[in-house]
Amino acid sequence: MSKLLFFDIDGTLLDDRQRLPDSLKPALEAARRNGHLLIINTGRTLCNLEERLEDYPLDGWIMGCGTRVVLRGETLRSMEYPPERSLALRHAVNELGLLTVYECDTALYFDPLTPDCEPIRFFRDFADRKGISREISAEDPEFRIVKLFCFADGETIREFGRRAAVLGMPYEAIPRQRDAWELVPAGYSKGLGMDYLRGRLGIAREDCYAFGDSTNDLPMFEHAGHSIAMGNAEERVKAVCSYVTDRPERDGIAKALQHFGLI
Repeated sequence: MSKLLFFDIDGTLLDDRQRLPDSLKPALEAARRNGHLLIINTGRTLCNLEERLEDYPLDGWIMGCGTRVVLRGETLRSMEYPPERSLALRHAVNELGLLTVYECDTALYFDPLTPDCEPIRFFRDFADRKGISREISAEDPEFRIVKLFCFADGETIREFGRRAAVLGMPYEAIPRQRDAWELVPAGYSKGLGMDYLRGRLGIAREDCYAFGDSTNDLPMFEHAGHSIAMGNAEERVKAVCSYVTDRPERDGIAKALQHFGLI
């Protein structure tokens, strides 16, 4: 019987030096030959996908923490706020002085009103290298916010959440590193994206396998019959998973697929 296999990218398929292990592609090809469906489930939005995965045996993508679902090249659903609502959300961000990267499907947007400081500079340099950096302009029809990455203390993030809810754009905050937060539209997550896709395919929860390493993978683990943490995952992530495999660079994906008899 076909299984649904869901893979995070950063820290799961890619190691901490952004390398794809040599064992990865043969392992995925073997899983595909065994009839399993391979789905990338990432926090990255459409503009920021990993080009090196284009020739890998993938059946679909869940992007932006469940805000876009693609199966065999067909977009089944997508979510983004139109420009006028995106600008209203930007105003709330600026009122609170949040350091923010706006993750859209067309680009990573940066606000010219935001100070040029770390860690925003890190994101901007990354986006410049990939050619996906853009400055916010009130006249830009492609400034359509999907999600945000913010740097602030918890109370400021909670206040932003209250203001966003008043605007009719509620967000849920996922803690990342210290004072770093991934803000995802309420009602969307990696786990709910999985539920949507497996419902379309008629595949049971117990036939779903989720591979990840970070806190934004926790909803994915909750919605899978089998949850696999990479060896480099945070301890709080490992604690909720049914299996802990090795690090990406130590063939963690291949070892886990072998452990579960998927290859």
